[in-house]
Amino acid sequence: MSQGSLEGIPIPFVKTMSDLEMRIMTDIVRSIRVNGFSTAKADGQIRRMVQLGESEENIKKWIREALEITDDELEKIFSDTVYEQYYGYKRVYDTFGVRQIPFAGNIELQDLLAAVKAQTKSEFRNITDSMGFALRNPGTGNIYNSPLTEFYRDTLDGAVVDIVSGAVSYDVAISRAINAMTNSGLRTIYYDTGHSNRVEVAARRAVMTGFRQVQGKINEQVARDLGTDYFEVSYHIGARPEHQVWQGRVYSYTQLQSICGLGSVTGLHGANCYHDYNAFIPGISVRNYTDQQLEEMLEKENTPKQYLGKEYTSYQALQKQRQMERNMRKTRQDIKLLQEGEANNRSVVSKKARYQLQMQQYKAFSNAMGLPEQMQRVYQDGLGKVGRGSSVALKKLEKIQTIKNAEKDRKEKVKARFSKFSDRFETYNVGQKDIITYRRLLNNLNKTSIGRETVEYILEHPELEIQVCYGVDHQENTLGEQLGDLIRIYASDTKTVQRTAEVLIHEITHHKYNIGESQWAESVCKAQEIKHRTNKEKLTGNELRGIIKIVEELYPTLPWR
Repeated sequence: MSQGSLEGIPIPFVKTMSDLEMRIMTDIVRSIRVNGFSTAKADGQIRRMVQLGESEENIKKWIREALEITDDELEKIFSDTVYEQYYGYKRVYDTFGVRQIPFAGNIELQDLLAAVKAQTKSEFRNITDSMGFALRNPGTGNIYNSPLTEFYRDTLDGAVVDIVSGAVSYDVAISRAINAMTNSGLRTIYYDTGHSNRVEVAARRAVMTGFRQVQGKINEQVARDLGTDYFEVSYHIGARPEHQVWQGRVYSYTQLQSICGLGSVTGLHGANCYHDYNAFIPGISVRNYTDQQLEEMLEKENTPKQYLGKEYTSYQALQKQRQMERNMRKTRQDIKLLQEGEANNRSVVSKKARYQLQMQQYKAFSNAMGLPEQMQRVYQDGLGKVGRGSSVALKKLEKIQTIKNAEKDRKEKVKARFSKFSDRFETYNVGQKDIITYRRLLNNLNKTSIGRETVEYILEHPELEIQVCYGVDHQENTLGEQLGDLIRIYASDTKTVQRTAEVLIHEITHHKYNIGESQWAESVCKAQEIKHRTNKEKLTGNELRGIIKIVEELYPTLPWR
């Protein structure tokens, strides 16, 4: 069975759980809308109590309806789909002249099907029995799970109190409640561990766990009937790195367990794994891919592609694509719930514009990565068209996003630049604490034209080795020295970032122009120091004469040239 076929199996269950989620969230929004404008406190409290009771009954009814749908879908999956999977091997049996036990007469398989159906139905009831939302504690920042009834009551009461008291506007209150719900999504809570999963994720896992058990049983029976203990594992693009190493190859059943992790949550046929394993007869069966073909395909997959300054392998690109799809589904829920809550039209239009921008970004990213767009993953929420935002709001959001992308790109370049700059430096410390950081030194140099020129020179000359020394013995009154490609800065004496930058510029100038020890050379280097200190592009005649006079006093024994 292909990856696409496997991905299609849980769709009806995911849609059913998404519908249940939207029904419950919509009911909460309607309650806030109805009660938010109540002015009579006592009447409002009574009304809320009555409404909470009605909502509890409605939710129980919606859960019953959802479970009826999932029960029907499970019957289809474990009859029609498994039937097709079972007889998909008929040609293999015919080729080798082996009789295949009729589907209905395969007692061992039918017993497994009955057990898996019962187990999966029970799992769906567990999912719906312990629903709630995951919230962040504003004081500690920790995530905690709020049971559905408790969340409903607290959210309704909190929003109504805020609105009636005038603490916030209705639009702010309704937006906060909606954001809390769509950020979390309706969840099933595992009270024994404290963890939770979105209901559609839990539903997908329950269905696929059961189906994969049956699928594995069929695969293993085919191998047994054909007299082989070997299986070929399927290959698909975008496999997680841990699975890439074993996909597409042939293994014994024992190796499927020891190498591919068959039977474990993270291995073959485990959570979110779309690989399969099929009977393989050595010497007769032909592999789908040779080892060389697999290596070539993996090399292509793992060669990163760039998008907005960031690199993605095929696996990383698919993960990013899934994230963008989740963000679009959240925004679609926001739009529907804001409309249901009769929020300010400006809030709805803004969300619609955001959704349009998200779709554009999704399309651009998918094209850049060479991935097919899979908007059906977004539309499986059953919400239909959510409408377009105004062109003005869309253009505004596009402008904001462009600015954000440019800023992100700038920060990444700054980070890479600093890393390259700091690689040229090495600290030598003899009993004294460092006082000059390379980050502050780079920031100081970037303030002036001559400083930036110095940085560029350092970056372009990898042969440079710059030692920043603390407590290291050196000649008195010497702040720095240049010895070929080695530059030493005696930071114990320069003490400040500003003075350290000036001395670095001085010594880099020696290296840049390859000028040795002379009063003229020292005057040139000193002039560059002064330019950085005064932030000047050019010095006056008086300033230059003053520099020469200082150099003559500092270096009386050196010749002029």
